[in-house]
Amino acid sequence: MTGDRKKGVSIGAAMKQRMGRQEEVPVQVRAPNPALPKTEETDLLESFNTRLPRSLQRRLKVYAAGGRIKIQDVVQQALEEYLSKKER
Repeated sequence: MTGDRKKGVSIGAAMKQRMGRQEEVPVQVRAPNPALPKTEETDLLESFNTRLPRSLQRRLKVYAAGGRIKIQDVVQQALEEYLSKKER
């Protein structure tokens, strides 16, 4: 039965399909997120990969898309808050 299983559409692909059907809406330029700490110029962004439960990934994507913010900004803010609490 492994060959009979259909693959679903990813959330990102489904959102792009749905957005393609909607009227073009002018994109607003977002101001820097004041909740995130200021980074120094020497603190470059670096790629970071991890595995998360599918349900948590889905919640993250929906939350970020609903707020029109980048997933990396949500993750960065969450990690900053978590680590600052743990470092106390």
